[in-house]
Amino acid sequence: MQQDNEIVKKVKKLRDRYQVELADTEEETMSFLDEINDLIRSIFNDSSMSVYDVFSQDNLNKWKEKKFVRWFKKVVLNNYMNVFYFALLATITGFLVSEALEFYAIDGAIDTKTYVKAILTEVCFVFLSGYRSDNKWQAAAVGVLRTSIFCLMLFVITSKTFIDSSKNVGNTNAITQQIVIVEKQIAQKEKDMEYYLKKDWPKNYSATRLEKEKLVSKLINLKEQQAKGANEKVSELIRYKAYGKAAFRVLLLFISVLITRRIFHF
Repeated sequence: MQQDNEIVKKVKKLRDRYQVELADTEEETMSFLDEINDLIRSIFNDSSMSVYDVFSQDNLNKWKEKKFVRWFKKVVLNNYMNVFYFALLATITGFLVSEALEFYAIDGAIDTKTYVKAILTEVCFVFLSGYRSDNKWQAAAVGVLRTSIFCLMLFVITSKTFIDSSKNVGNTNAITQQIVIVEKQIAQKEKDMEYYLKKDWPKNYSATRLEKEKLVSKLINLKEQQAKGANEKVSELIRYKAYGKAAFRVLLLFISVLITRRIFHF
């Protein structure tokens, strides 16, 4: 106990004498080193210890050379879990920003302003996710903001998925309707050909036959498109796929919130 009190006194003495900065004279510098040396001996209770060897020019040069190594060990190796969390958060954030670009693009043109809008939205979302309130009113206000920007992010990152799905489904329905219409037109042309054949009108028959052949070619082309994927079953799969993509992005948002609250405290 007496030794601890002695150490505390020496620390207070050292702090009082060198509150602002180290002395600018050689004598005062040496005096400072002497007091540091005496303090270290008191802390470890070993009179043989000396800081002068540690503060030699060779050791100081080595210390400067290995500055990055010490920083890497301290920041990265000793905090590898936080580094992993940060890398995962950065990856998720980058993906969500890329998904939001088309939403913020004007007339489909992605420029610097588009990136700024997407990045700003995501940064605000990360900030609000990690923000800790000081009182109940602040907590309520932050909760409203957090919910609002979450809904905005949810709409931004899922809108493209559902728009693309709607386009594919709309294209499928359009092809199906065209097939029905063309089939009816072909059936009508066949009736007209039978009528012209009975009336013995060869010119009308030939012209109608050519029109029917064009409609048949068009029907074959539409059915080929339908066979490649533009049919009702594939349309349902596209719709379900869109739901899956949207759910994946929602999960990323929640994961982003959890990681942010784990590693940041604003």
